[in-house]
Amino acid sequence: MSISTVLSCALMMIGVALTLSSVALASVFFSRQLIRLFESRARLIDGISRSVEGIAGMILVLVAIHEILIR
Repeated sequence: MSISTVLSCALMMIGVALTLSSVALASVFFSRQLIRLFESRARLIDGISRSVEGIAGMILVLVAIHEILIR
């Protein structure tokens, strides 16, 4: 295994660990605010999450079509 492979794997693991740690810290420190936000703005959050899912789905379809047409 080359050093660049090991380094990229290590950097990916560090990135995942930092992301998960920051989400955990935010949920611990801001749990009351998050609960209040989800209770008071449920429709807004639902709309935002559906929009993000739709956009992600369209991007996946476009990438798939692009890959099919190239090959």
